[in-house]
Amino acid sequence: MNTFKMLMLTGTLMLSTAAHAHRVWVETGHTHGGEILKAELGYGEFPDMEPIAADRLNIFKPLQLVTAEGKQDLQQKGEHNYQYQSKRPVRDGSYLVIAEYLPTFWSKNAAGWKRVDMKAMPDATYCEQTRMYGKNIVNVGHESADTAIITKPVGHKLEIVPLDNPANIHVGERFKVKVLFNGEPLPNATLTATFDGFDTSDRSKTHKVEAQAFSDKTGADGTVDIIPLRQGFWKANVEHSTAYSDPAVCQKQANYSTLTFEIGHAHH
Repeated sequence: MNTFKMLMLTGTLMLSTAAHAHRVWVETGHTHGGEILKAELGYGEFPDMEPIAADRLNIFKPLQLVTAEGKQDLQQKGEHNYQYQSKRPVRDGSYLVIAEYLPTFWSKNAAGWKRVDMKAMPDATYCEQTRMYGKNIVNVGHESADTAIITKPVGHKLEIVPLDNPANIHVGERFKVKVLFNGEPLPNATLTATFDGFDTSDRSKTHKVEAQAFSDKTGADGTVDIIPLRQGFWKANVEHSTAYSDPAVCQKQANYSTLTFEIGHAHH
């Protein structure tokens, strides 16, 4: 590969990562059985919550609670537009709260980024159709550590499926997860993870992805063991891109997925 092609490729990769330093994740409050479950949709600099820009609100589906009865929409309720609540009190048990950022075109030319495809921006140097997913494991009640609901795939195009409940995992033990793409195990995918408090730098001006405390690749069966060396609130992240079906419309179909969970959480 000649130097020019190398520079072009490097530039394209830099553009693609610069466009989407923001990731989607979910955080839930400590909840007892019989209480309303409160959840927040993260889209910004982890672990800080920030209001979602009005012109991007329509990209997000409402947060959903996954129970034995299926998926139910949470209602957007609270002081900020990223705050949600269950419509009814929840029982003791282990559940998922999931988020979805709908397929959205982002293209970049000399003037910057715009939410369009290459048909609308013929001079684009880069285009991707972005999809993002977030999944949070919530254990309602002090003794909840069940696996029946949380270890089942929810059907996201790219998802991280826990194979145990993190309530059963102690600091330094292995927390096995499986990465699926289109419902099939995704081998050789890089999964990173970090925790609240690991990267305390100010990233508000750079929108750089926060420093990671863990990184490893999935095996042939799509599994990887996360090794959490600190207790606290963790976010695992995986990304996977494929060529877009019509190169005249866009270049990449890019998927970003997170799994958030507590390790060694002290109940109160």
